[in-house]
Amino acid sequence: MAVIRVPSVAVPLPAARPAFRPDVEGLRAVALGCVLLFHAGVPFARGGNVGVDVFFVISGFLITGLLVRELGTTGRVDLPAFYARRARRILPSAGVVLVLTLAGTALLAPALQAGTGRAAVASALQAANWWLLSAGDLHVPLTHYWSLAVEEQFYLVWPVLLLLARRRPLVALGLLSAASYGASVLLTPGHELLAYLGTGTRMWQFGLGAALALLAPRVAGFTAVHPGLTSRVRWAAAGVLASAVVWAGWVDYPGWAALVPTLAAALLIGAGASDPASGPGRLLVWRPVRFCGRISYTWYLWHVPATFFAVTLFPSLDRWPFLLAVELLAGGLAFLMTVLVEDPLRRSRFVASTRRGLVLGAAVTAVSLGAALLAVG
Repeated sequence: MAVIRVPSVAVPLPAARPAFRPDVEGLRAVALGCVLLFHAGVPFARGGNVGVDVFFVISGFLITGLLVRELGTTGRVDLPAFYARRARRILPSAGVVLVLTLAGTALLAPALQAGTGRAAVASALQAANWWLLSAGDLHVPLTHYWSLAVEEQFYLVWPVLLLLARRRPLVALGLLSAASYGASVLLTPGHELLAYLGTGTRMWQFGLGAALALLAPRVAGFTAVHPGLTSRVRWAAAGVLASAVVWAGWVDYPGWAALVPTLAAALLIGAGASDPASGPGRLLVWRPVRFCGRISYTWYLWHVPATFFAVTLFPSLDRWPFLLAVELLAGGLAFLMTVLVEDPLRRSRFVASTRRGLVLGAAVTAVSLGAALLAVG
């Protein structure tokens, strides 16, 4: 089993496990809400796709936090163990939804079975974003897997880069993020879909969250000394993020415009370092909001297939109030998935080891890929 040792890094890395951030869990619910409004076609939420930007920042913050704490505690990162944790967390729910979506398509929309199967092949291989860029017909119920693919592709690169950077992780992260954002700005005017779906043009959003994790001790110290300022910053960031849900759908995106909601999400996280309930954090830490955040991943997985099949069954109701209602009801499926799949695997000692976690990930991928190839015929 490969274990990579790192002598030291130039930023202070926390050795102890930090306090749970309930506000970040609540912010996941906000990100999900933006996405649901956008995909339902709610008129005032044409920019609700910024919810994906928020998810990317949160992911960069949380995952990098785990990596730097391991570095700070042991001076090393066990890469196989990292990927085993990712496999246990991400793949089972994604695989179940993928297989059930293929079955639903075969039953309710057989004419789309082959196209959905091709999308499922790309999704199972964590390449859905690149498939979307090359596919002609996007009318399949798996298009939302593009963001999962971008995330997994980023985490093939970032842990290794963090290790190679050794003493200067912030420098490496800054260079990577600057290049990524620059590519997004340059590509958006003429190649908007590539800029939107491309991994290279999205890395900077993970990078901003990762920078927060690398600077966590300093950020926490600053916010503790300036509670009034940080509370006002959080309120301003919340307002900016809410406004982006309205205007972001009317401009070329992502490009320069994506910096606004992405930075707002980072400020909401960073300014809550010492007091998660400060400012709008009082809403984010509210238990119902946190509950929605806790099941946001499986809810995200289900919301597109749910609306797709609902419209297939009731085409005359293809309007935003109906679609939004279906998306909200999909939360029930998300809860069941969390209870029946995610939580048991998270608590299971049987798959807790690195080897079994990797085997689980490989098995889920094989089953998903097999079902997809069967659908393609």
